[in-house]
Parts: sequence; C-alpha cells; structure tokens
Amino acid sequence: MPGRGLLAAFTIAVLLAPGGVPATAAPGREGGGASPGGGPVTADDVHRYLEDPGMTGEGQEPPHALLRPYPDARTAAADITEHSARSPWTASLNGGWRLAIAARPDLVPAGFHAEDFDVSGWPTATVPHTWQSDFVDHPMFRNIPEEIWPDDPPRVPRDVNPTGAYVRSFEVSTAWSDRRTVLRFEGVTSGYFVWVNGRYVGYDQGGYTPAEFDVTDSLRPGTNRVAVQVHRWGSGAYLEDVDQWRYSGIFRDVWLYATPRTYLRDAYITTDLDDRYTDATLTARIGLGGAADGHTVRGTLLGADGRRVATMTGQSTPTGQSTLTATVRNPAKWSADAPRLYALVLELLDPDGRVVHTSAQAVGFREVEVRNAQLLVNGERILIKGTNRAETDPETGRHVSRTAQRRDVELMKSLHINAVRTSHYPSDPYLYDLANRHGLWIADEVDIETHSHENCPTNCLASRPEWQAAFADRFQAMVHRDKNHPSVIIWDTGNEAGLGTAHYAMAEWADANEPTRLLYHQSNSPNGDAPYADVWGPRYPTPGYVESIARTTTRPVVFGEYAHAMGNSVGNFDRFWDLVRRYPSLQGGFIWDWAEANLRQPLVLTPDSSPHRIQAFFVGKPSLVAGRRGQAVALSSLDDFVDVFRDPRLDFTGAAVTLDAWVRPGEWAGSFPVVTKGRAYALQMRDRTTLEFGVTTGSGWAAVAAAVPADWYDAWHRVTGIYDGTALRLQIDGVEVATAARSGALDPGLYEVNVGRNAATQQDDLRTRLARGLVDDVRVYGAALSGEELAADPVQRAALALDFDRTQRRGEFDSLGISLSGTDGLVGTDRYLQPETTEVAWAHAPVRFSTDDAATGRVRIRNEQPAGALDVRLRWSLLELDRTLRSGTRPLRLGPGQTVDVDLGAGPANPQDRQRRLRLEAVGADGSRYGWDEFAAGGRVVPGVLPAVPGGTAPALTRDGEAIVVSGPGWRYRFDTTTGTLRSMSASGRELLRTGPELDVYRPPTSNETYGWGTADREIWHALGLDRLRTEVTGVSSSVEQNSAVVEVRSVARGSASFEIDQTMRYRVDGGGTITLDHRVTPRGSGVSQLPYLPRVGVQVKVPEEMRRFAWYGRGPHETYNDRNSGAFTDVWRSSVDEEYVRYSRPQAYGNHTSTRWATLSDGRQGLLVGSSTNADLDVSVTPYDELARAEYDFQLPLVRNRGWVTLHAAAGETGMGETPNSVLDEYRVPANRSHEYTLTLRPLTGREIRAGGVPDSRAPAPCPADVAVTTGAEIRPGEPQPVTVTVTSRCADGLRNAVAGLAAPEGWTVTPATAALDTVRFGAPEEAVFTVTAPPGTDYGGYDLTATVSAVGNGFPTTVEATTTVRAPLPPADRWVSDLPFLVAENGWGPVERDLSNGEQAAGDGRRLSIGGTTYDKGIGAHAASRIVVDLAGRCTSFRADVGVDDETGASGSVGFEVWVDGERRGASGVLTGAAGPERISADVTGGQRLELRITDAGNGNGADHGDWAGARLTCP
Repeated sequence: MPGRGLLAAFTIAVLLAPGGVPATAAPGREGGGASPGGGPVTADDVHRYLEDPGMTGEGQEPPHALLRPYPDARTAAADITEHSARSPWTASLNGGWRLAIAARPDLVPAGFHAEDFDVSGWPTATVPHTWQSDFVDHPMFRNIPEEIWPDDPPRVPRDVNPTGAYVRSFEVSTAWSDRRTVLRFEGVTSGYFVWVNGRYVGYDQGGYTPAEFDVTDSLRPGTNRVAVQVHRWGSGAYLEDVDQWRYSGIFRDVWLYATPRTYLRDAYITTDLDDRYTDATLTARIGLGGAADGHTVRGTLLGADGRRVATMTGQSTPTGQSTLTATVRNPAKWSADAPRLYALVLELLDPDGRVVHTSAQAVGFREVEVRNAQLLVNGERILIKGTNRAETDPETGRHVSRTAQRRDVELMKSLHINAVRTSHYPSDPYLYDLANRHGLWIADEVDIETHSHENCPTNCLASRPEWQAAFADRFQAMVHRDKNHPSVIIWDTGNEAGLGTAHYAMAEWADANEPTRLLYHQSNSPNGDAPYADVWGPRYPTPGYVESIARTTTRPVVFGEYAHAMGNSVGNFDRFWDLVRRYPSLQGGFIWDWAEANLRQPLVLTPDSSPHRIQAFFVGKPSLVAGRRGQAVALSSLDDFVDVFRDPRLDFTGAAVTLDAWVRPGEWAGSFPVVTKGRAYALQMRDRTTLEFGVTTGSGWAAVAAAVPADWYDAWHRVTGIYDGTALRLQIDGVEVATAARSGALDPGLYEVNVGRNAATQQDDLRTRLARGLVDDVRVYGAALSGEELAADPVQRAALALDFDRTQRRGEFDSLGISLSGTDGLVGTDRYLQPETTEVAWAHAPVRFSTDDAATGRVRIRNEQPAGALDVRLRWSLLELDRTLRSGTRPLRLGPGQTVDVDLGAGPANPQDRQRRLRLEAVGADGSRYGWDEFAAGGRVVPGVLPAVPGGTAPALTRDGEAIVVSGPGWRYRFDTTTGTLRSMSASGRELLRTGPELDVYRPPTSNETYGWGTADREIWHALGLDRLRTEVTGVSSSVEQNSAVVEVRSVARGSASFEIDQTMRYRVDGGGTITLDHRVTPRGSGVSQLPYLPRVGVQVKVPEEMRRFAWYGRGPHETYNDRNSGAFTDVWRSSVDEEYVRYSRPQAYGNHTSTRWATLSDGRQGLLVGSSTNADLDVSVTPYDELARAEYDFQLPLVRNRGWVTLHAAAGETGMGETPNSVLDEYRVPANRSHEYTLTLRPLTGREIRAGGVPDSRAPAPCPADVAVTTGAEIRPGEPQPVTVTVTSRCADGLRNAVAGLAAPEGWTVTPATAALDTVRFGAPEEAVFTVTAPPGTDYGGYDLTATVSAVGNGFPTTVEATTTVRAPLPPADRWVSDLPFLVAENGWGPVERDLSNGEQAAGDGRRLSIGGTTYDKGIGAHAASRIVVDLAGRCTSFRADVGVDDETGASGSVGFEVWVDGERRGASGVLTGAAGPERISADVTGGQRLELRITDAGNGNGADHGDWAGARLTCP
C-alpha cells in the first residue's frame, strides 16, 4: 500500500487544523443539464445540498448511453468491448490528485478550489481510489443499520462527516477549442461539488452511475485545474445502506471527452427477432445534441470478422432525433453460452457530408421474454448459474481495476458461472464490456438499498414524497447507461429497500422507456418479489421451500440470493440444482456472494506488559496520543477499537475478576465500552450518563451501575469494576459508587477482550457508534483487588496490561471490522478459490453425465447449454481402489441441448468385491473441465485396514499401577485407568501417540455456526459446555477374549448441569497389535433438546508432530462434507498436515474428508492408520490447531498451534456445512438426541506401507461381509405370528463359512428360532433363514424395527453384518386420525392449515412430509402460529395424543407452544419448543368433551418461522 503512511499522517493534521468552506454561492434545485448557480458558500449551504434528497444534481448533462468519440470507424469498431483505444478527443484524469481530508465540511481548507490555491504540500492520492482503502478515513462495516449516526434521513451528522478536498491540474489541447468538452465522473460517493479553474460547475448526490458536466466555458487551452469536494455522508448515502464496507471517494474513472458542437448525444439499440427467432429487425434510435438541422446519421453493422452486414442512414428531425432500421437475415445470436457480438458504427455527417462524430456500440442479437412461466432467451429456457458480485478489492476497496475485473470474470467462467447480479449497485462499466465479450447474463441492480428503512409503508424511504426524485434519478441513470448491453437481461429495482411508491414508478418508467428487459425486485418483504416483477427471486430459500413453490409458481423463479457462502459453507448446493433441472420454472439463482470483502489494513500491535504478553492489535484507525501518563489510545467512534487475542488465560472460571482503566471520554457518540469480554465481564457506559460493570455467572448476566460525575467528559477518570464471588463493585476515581450482591463462578465467554467495543453486542447490526475518547492503562486481573493493591498498579499480577505507550507494525491483515458479514464469498478476499467452488463448478457444469448401471459402461452425456456447441474430449477410467482397470479418451461434439449415449464397455469380473468407480470428465482443448462425475461401479471391499488374517496367540495383558499394558512382539500399548485413555502405542521402539482416542463431538465453529443470522450454534454449544467437556471415568475393565486383549472404559463427559455424554470405549487388541475400537456415545440431559445437532461424533487421536505426512482413501483431494461432496472423486490421496489447512477469512472447521475408509499419518519411519474394517464410511481430518476457535485471523495461527503434536479426527459422522441463515438440513446432521455406535480400527503401519507413503496395499486380503436382506409383510397385526426371511448372499468368490443368523425385535415381541445356522454360503447361491415374529396384543400404531445379525467368516476374516427392516402396526380400531376429521375452525398464521403435510407456504398443499427433529410422520396437521383448530368430539372420545414440535422445514428457527383445550378448559400444554428440539409427546383426557381445540402460540416472541406440527395427532373414541 504505497503512500498510505503519508496520506494518513496528513489526514490527522488536517482533521485537527482550523479552516472554512470554499467561498461559493448558495445551492439551487436545478436538475440535470441546468446551469448551476454559484455553489455553496457556508457550511450551512453545504448541508442544504447534502440533506436535500430531491437535489440529485446541479449543472449536469441528462443521462445517456456513452458514445465515446473516435478518430475513425475502424478504431471505434475494434474498441466496443475495451473502450481504451487512443483518441484525440478523450483524456483521462486518473492518476495523481492532491487530497486533503477534513473531519467535517467546515474544516475544509478555505478556498481550496481557487486557481491559485497552493496545494503543493498536500499528499497525493491515486484516483480512482477510496479513502478507507488508502487508510485516510475510518473503515466501517454495517449490514442492516446505517453507519450514519444518528440515523435520521436525510440529515447527516454535524460532529463528524469526513470531507475530501481534491485538486488536479491537467492540459487541454488547442484542438479542443472549438469543441464541446464534458467532464465525466463514473462513480463518486457521496455528494460532491465540482469546480474548474475556480468556477463552480455543479453538484452530484453521488452514487454508482455517471455524472457529466459541460465544462466547455470553464476551460482554456493549456493548463487547467479541477477541484472536487466529496463528503462521506449526504442524503444519497442513505440509499446505499449495503451489507458491505462503506466507502468514500472518487472510486471510478474521471475523464474528459470532446465532441463537435453538434454531436451524437444518445443511442438506444434494439434487436427484435421474428417469431422463429431467426431474422432480426435492428433499430437504433439516435438523439443528437446541438444544432441538428441538415445532419445525417449513418449506421454500419459489422460482423465479428469485420465484414459489413448492413448499412442504415437517417436524417435528423428538427428536434434532433433520427431512427435507423435494418432487417438482418439470420444473424448469429448472442447468449451467455455463445456471446456472438457485432459492432454498430455510428457516424454523424454534417450538411456537407463530412463525418464529424464517430462512435460505436456492441450489438448482440437476442430476445428476452417470459412464456409458460419460463424465462426464455431466443426462445430457449436458460439456466441462471449466477453469483452476486459486490465491487471489492482488499487493496483498493470499491475501486476494482480492469485487471482485477478480468480476473473475476475469468474465475467465474472457470466455475461455469454464467450470470452476475450487480449487488447492490451498477457495476463499473468495464464489467458489462467483459460480460458482452465472454458471456455473462447480467441482472443490473440500481444503487438503492435502504435496509434500515425498508419496512413499508411505516418506515419506508421509497414511499416518502421527498425521496421520489432520488429513487427515479438512480434508476433512470442506470438504464440509460446500460441499455445497449446485450448481456443485461434484467433490471433490478433495488435490494432490501421494501416495496414502495418509488419502486412502482421505476417499473412504470421502464415499461414506457425500456421494455426489452425483464423486471426483478429484491425486497425482503415481499420475498424477492413485486407485483410488477416478471421474475420471482426468493431470497435464501431452502431446497424444501424451493420444491414447494416450484409446483405452484406462475412465473419463472431465479433465486435473488441463495447458498450464502459465508466461510466454510455452501452445503446442499447440489440439492438446489437437482430441483432446477427437474422443474422448468426453476431457473437457477445468484449465490451470495462472489468474493469475501475484507479490507486490508496495517497490522499494528500494542504490547501487553503483563507476564503473559498476550497479543493486542488495532482494528480501524486508533492512534496513540498524549495520555494520562505517556501515551493513550485515541478512539474516534468510527469503528476504531483494540482487539485482544482470545487467550485462555483471559477465560476466567473462578469467582473473581477486576477490570481497571483510565478514560477521557470525548463527546458522546452512542456508546463507550471501556474494556469488555463480551458479556463474560464488561466495564462500559450503559448510556450517556451511566457507567456499568457486569459479569456473567451460572445465573446469567448481572451488573451494577452508577451515574458519571459532572466533569466526566474531556477529563481523565479512573474506572474500576471488581467481582469477588460475593458482590459486584463499581468505582470511579477510587471511590465506590455502586455495589450489588452476586455469587457464582464466572462464565469464560466466547468473545475476545476489546477496548472501545463490546464484541458480543456490537457487531454489524450496531445502530450507534463505538467509543469516542482516550483510554489508557487497561488492566484485567483474575482476582479481586483491593484499593491498596490497585494503587500499586501490580502489572505482574495482571492477566492483561495494556499501557498504550508504543506500537509495533507487523505487516498487514485483511480486517473483518466488527462483523463476519463480509466474509461470505465463494473466493477469498485475494480471489483464491475456496474448496466449495469445486462443488459449485460441478453443479453448474454444462456437460451432465448419467447412467443406469455404471458397471455396464453405458453412460449418457448431455450438453445442457441452449446455445453453443461444445467440442470436448471424453476422458474416462474404470478404477478399482487405486488401480486403473480400463481407461480411454474419445472426442465428442455436443450440440446445444444434445444428448448422446456412449458404451465404454463393461469391466472385468470382480471376484473379491473390490470397490470400483467409473470416472468421467469432459475436457476442452485448453484443459478446462466442462463436466465431470463419478459413479459406483460395483464392489464394497476396501483392503488395507486390517494388515493380515487375524489369528495366533493373544497378546500379554498386565496391570502396572494405574496402567493397563497390552503387548506383543515388537509393540507395547499402555492405557491410563485414571483418564481412561490409551496413552502410548509403541511399535518397533517408536512412539506413535501423544494421547489416544478421546471423545470428539466438537469442532471449531464455522462462520455459519458463529454468526447470529439464523442460529448461532456456537452460543448453544457454549451454554451447554460442549466446547469444554470434562471426562470422568466411571469404570475400567480388562480381560482376554478369543485371542484378543479387551479393555473397556466407561466414562461420562460433562459440559454443564443440563448436558453430558455417556460413553463406552471397548478396545480389542489382537496378537499383531491391531486395535478394534467399539465406541458407544449417548448424549443425556435436558440440554440435549436445545442442540440442533452434534458437530461430529468420533474420536481424536494425537500423534507426534513429526508425523505430518497424510494419506487417505476417500473423497478428495479437496475438503468435503456430507452435504458438499458431489464434485469430488474417490481415490487414494496424499497431502500433508499443513497443506490440509484452508484459509477462510476467520479460522474455522476445515479439511474434512467424507467417505473415508482409512487414513494414515506418518513421517517416513513410523506411522499410524485409522480406518473402518466394517465397510463403513468415516469423516477424517487432521490439524495442528486444536485451539483454532480462539483465532480470529490467520496471523494468530502461531498462537494456537499445538506444541508437539498433530491431531487426527476420525468420526462416524460429521455434520454438514449448511448455509446462512438456513441451518444444516436434517439428513446431514449428526443427531444429538440419540445414541451412536460405530467401530474403528487403529494399528501401526508396516514397513512396506511407510515406504509407500502411508498407503496400504490395495491387493491385500480383506474381510468380505455378506449382503443381508430382511423381508416381511408391510404390516404386522398384534398377536398374529408373521414370517420374516433373512437372506444371506456372499459377494466374494470364496463364499462364507460358519454363517449364523439372528433376528432382534422390540422388547416384548417373540422371535423363533433364536438363531439359525446357515453354515456355508456359496458365491452366487444365497441362503435363507426364516423366523417367526409375533407382536404382543396392544401393540400401538407405528413403525417397529426388526434387525438381523449375520456372523460369518469371509476371506478368512470373521465379519458381522446387520440389516434392518421396519414393519408397521396398524392404528387400533378405536383410534381416529384428527387430520381425517372435519375441522369446524381452521385458523392459521400463514397460509392454510395442512392435513398430513407441513405448513409450507401460502398455497394449499405446498407443504412436505411432516418432520420433527428428523422423525417423519405420515399423518398429522401442519400449522403456523398463531393457529387454532376445532374438531367436534360429540362426547364420544376419551383421549388425545400427538407428537408436537417445530417442523424441520424451518431449520433451527421458530419457537412455539402447543395447547390442547376441551370445551374451553386447557387440558394439556407443551413447553416452548424450538426448531432445534425433537418431538415432544403431548396427551390429554377428553372424556365427555364436545369440542377439541388445538392451539399453537408464538411463545411470546413473534411468529417468524413458527411452523408447528401436530404429528400423529389422534383421538381414542371407543
């Protein structure tokens, strides 16, 4: 960041220096094109401009399509997608400008715009730029709220409003003397004034569309000077309340162009295709400026090869209009799949026939329409494989260079992204040129977002009369600028700005003036919709919601924002695209978002003088100034704060803490956190006149508060908060001012210690400012200090001591600001591809593969593009584990929409049932993959988990004090009976463990699990203690069984009083040192119902840090999760522990690999394998960062790196990633409300395996488990015996020996015989065992599991296989389903009450199968709070029962209560149930009742997402 230091230093000087505003005239209310007055004179004049939303501009030219002047037609035609060709009639003003930043308008250097004002001492800024990326103004990130405080549109703050004074000199050629000259700003925020050579030329409200000023009369040949005064906040800033960093400055190009006095002013080009989408009528409506009489316009259409296609001419009318038309026979059509462009050269001829103005426009022949609820282009259904794209760059902020834009488009195309929504403002003009050339559909969004004022009609800028002109001005400017781009197919009337009068006016204007595109609207309410919208754009839908609307929509659906890509995310993306390809009206969507938006800033550390030396650093622009003694930190209120690494030594869990600091508060800015650790402990101002100190204990948050003294502001005071386990005490200047009784241990909290901010309560929804003032000598103690002790300033006893006497620059970092909200991109801040992009590219890929049976080699290949043939090579291979059995390539030409069938031939026999896959790739000439997939091609066995056929003698088993030792030839294992862990695995004299398998149910929270939109799962985990489980061993036993040593450890891992996990680990160690671990995990306690899911269930194994070579057989090579693995291949992969790390903006869970059968860590001399010998898939990852959750940034990774070990996580299941705000879908969760049992194998690697890089031999003998099937009738009647058949099939040529089958049924059921011996089961000859099962009388309705267990020996290995079928008992004769009865009343909070379906949306029948906590129900009632259902009982019934809860379609959202009323009396009620809970049984006595009333309440907190189910609701009516 060259020059940032100089700019920043100068900024401080100007902020503190006196000054005035330029001497200029008062504003008028003239709009575009009118001659300006003299401009503002005083600061009050400036504010009259800034605070008038109707003052959109002064002295400006009307908006129009840019008709850049060129020297000749050839140059113009060649420049239609670059607009960078040299022209004698254009001049760039990009580059060095002198810039001074003042704190507010009245401090701008007086008269700086004058021609002779000396700016030689001012620093230079490189325009385009932003102040925040140059670090001369304070970076601020907000989501919903404005960063303007007070938020009072259209008024702006008077205490601070950073204002930039720009000055630049430039040269004007004498050749321009007789021409008209225009000064054009492509983008500036916010309101700004312009002077040329000291003469005021106009004002613009600011924004993302051009402002042009005719400066002809202000220029002279030779040297000229332009001056611009830009303000951070004006009324226009209220229309830019985007979920992004808020930037200021001249952030797009500034340039001049000169035209003749009569000139091409505007052009509107349309291409109307005939009914067959073959021939086209090309029309160019030209507007001329100046005296147009006698002038002629000539249009020449050129093809991509430069050949002339058509020529058109038209005379100008007296009003300066000319219309050119031509019929073009079968032109090449433009589409994102085949972006075929033409050039239309426009020439203005004077009355003598001389060409006086030459320009050109890109032309793409295409027609956009909606028909049969489908979005069509050129008559074909298109798929929007899109992304939202904010303009962001870590170095340059809102200014994105052409090189960076090209990089973005290249990356998008590589991911098969074919569409961009320009969120939330029109993009830089060059992006549209790139879209035209490379092929991107554009949804062009107006720069209007009023998120904090979107609640129409009550709090709605869009419906206020004084704002109508501003809304209209922005929309019309965008349309005029972009109307000739073929890539633009949608006009988007705004994001999160409600739906108000101004939006309807935009739509009406578009219909009248530019009807060739479709209209789109992205409000939150209605959900991505408006009555005028041609395309519906639901926001953040779930796949279930998408499928429900697909059945009923009457318009095309293109998701406005979906698959929120925050951090490690984009789960279930393939589910969306399965639906898009299934339902014609679903046509894709725009992922949120393209790139993570972090802003690069200097990394400035301030030392901790305590013994701990904890890292503390500046976020934003704090600075050091003279303090109470030495230096102090100065905070501006504009998001400056001091951040402290979340060191465990600041996580107090005892009953004492002391916070102490010196403060000099500045003018009140809405808050003043002094020193806080979220709500764990905090010393802060509650309001303008109140100081508080509080802590969180087991009883929750408690605080004491007192009024601040009269001299509080602008004076130094010492503030102290003390908690000693009995009371809270607050002191000001050493005097106790408040106290309150309090006891209990402190909660360690989840947040970082901050100075000047509270990390828990001040995030992106902050509706005020941070602290303003000075802070010095901050101290945090893990003890309650007395006054005498505090007076001595015992730094050596402090957990943290920040003196702020010096800083240390340590490079740069990409700042999150106060929020994770900007970390929601598919690609990183610096555009590195995150792992989820592979899944996105796979789902978007235009070549799709399918097969009915991959083992036959017959596949179907389709090009789903509606335009553009694909010439690819089909690259295929049939793989068996890590061996290629067959492979080949062949060329394919796939026409648009073409499907071809290919027969690759069947593979060879598979006598050992080895796992096989058919891998397919469609590869372009440049190596790009246009499609890929992998299909299972038979076989299940993965050798190598077990090293050899078990047998031989049992190992030695001995007790040694508190240790159990198991040993054999060359190996020795030791178990610690006090901790219950395997503490040592020594093989061949080398230690393989730091500590052995330990319960693993936690992971570093992802951004989705951290951020508060949706469910902040980590808050739940912390409340229950999932992040700090403590294990207590309840029993250890050891024995020798069947040539194996068996050690069984029983323990309880406790997190809190309401949550614990009971577990049993049973180790079986054979004579060769192979460990088989059977692990049973059972969550318990009332807190289980609060957990939406467990992050994972498995074990973690710590090995010496030298073992850094990582290999696995499973999906890869990138990280995968159970809801994000479709684009991955299964293979043997090699990596390293450090290579596995994934750079997300905030460190979080990473590196998981699904469908893993084995994984190894080794160092070239020794190694350890963890795997599944039961053919079960594992989730596996490795990390050197066990405390990764403590790091906010990658530069903190050294602080959380393990000291001497690496951790391998092996899980029976890891919960998927989901997306924000939708939690992980049910089928991808690890349930918290049931037990989990699984089996792992652990063993040392053999020498051969170590030499092979930790890879086992894929041809080694391996267990070959049987196929087991259980069949019976679908229904079992109580008391009636029913046959159940267990069929056993050998999958391997060697068959099965000693096969024995058994069948387990629910308790109380009878099964005969107990077991059935099948003995030998030959390959190809299944054997059957028949059992008789009887359900006892009185068996209730429902599904019941019957589980067969078959033990056998296959390939010399003993194996056990289970298979389960579910039988259903019928509804008892006296029972009635409530959903089958007539409803006397059916009131519902959203849509209709649904029978046997969830509530769904507003249409009848749009719900899905009832599901609560993963349990599904065929019968029941789906409703939405507040709901009331009444059924006639007629006195015939005796009881009611149902399972109740929030339906899973809402994710973890929603909170409801259920009540059962009979004849006006409440007979039953649930507690408050949330989407995180499972089903709860509710029952009631209804004997003699006449009317049953079922109510669902909103639990007192509003009814958002309150989808409640009366699942299995039934009455007993004898």
